[in-house]
Amino acid sequence: MINSQSDRLDRIEALLERSIVASDERMTRTEQELQESVKASNEASTQLRQELQESVKASNERMIRIEQSIEASNERLTRIEQSVESNNRFLESFSQDLRIYTNSMNNLANRLDSVIAASNYSRDETNSRLARIDSQLRAISNHLGIR
Repeated sequence: MINSQSDRLDRIEALLERSIVASDERMTRTEQELQESVKASNEASTQLRQELQESVKASNERMIRIEQSIEASNERLTRIEQSVESNNRFLESFSQDLRIYTNSMNNLANRLDSVIAASNYSRDETNSRLARIDSQLRAISNHLGIR
């Protein structure tokens, strides 16, 4: 019985040793897997950081280009506004010149109307005189017998 208990204890001890060895092997594999996982995670994290830095850099460059574009657009808008102001001044001056020209032409037309009216009156008066002279000449011709 002692032998059998001793055998039993030996078997239990052997089982425990095998269990401990198996547990150590599993623990070693788990630690290796954990180290590999940590390494992969660190590599992925490093890769993500690099990608994020590149993305931030690209975003900053795009933002700089956008700001430069806005600045250029503002400069163009300022030039356009200045051009519009200049054109408005020109148009105001031109409009004033046209008003002066129109008034001058109206004055000239009024003076021409007066001259034409005076000429028409003078022509009518001359025609009336000529008609009277013609009438007198006919009367004289008739009286003298000239026809």
